Amino acid sequence: METKMTGITLALIALLASPTPETKSQPAAASQPAASAQPAGKAGAYGAALILKERITMDELAAKAETLNGKTLQVAGKVSAVCRKKGCWMTLAGEKPGSTARITFKDYAFFVPLDSAGSNAVVEGVVEVKTLSEAERKHLADDAGQSVDTVAKHELRLMASGCELTR
Repeated sequence: METKMTGITLALIALLASPTPETKSQPAAASQPAASAQPAGKAGAYGAALILKERITMDELAAKAETLNGKTLQVAGKVSAVCRKKGCWMTLAGEKPGSTARITFKDYAFFVPLDSAGSNAVVEGVVEVKTLSEAERKHLADDAGQSVDTVAKHELRLMASGCELTR
């Protein structure tokens, strides 16, 4: 009798422990990425569609930054760095040394993949020549995993409404 009860108990445990058809098709909640995280390795469009017809290079923007301050432009360059925490900013570089701009995203509405460095990018946004406070410099250095000394006191920025990445 005891052997029969043990067999029934084990069968019952196995039945209860096996997944139901509904749970087989649904991934575990722990394996789903956070809503704000961007998937790695994705090239494509982020934010609003690019609408301007004329495009300049990052080298051209850097050379004329003061006269282009406040203008909405479409700029092409290579992604040299990305916020390592969530992709909420990236730096765009040209061919010439020093031809860089920090790209932030309008209304914090979109991010780029964390592994976007090395991608070619076209961004559309408003140009800003910005002086950074010490707190901003510390925050950006922390995001980049670098010392505050590596973040310039003055920088060229674009507040992007849209971005296209290609690899």
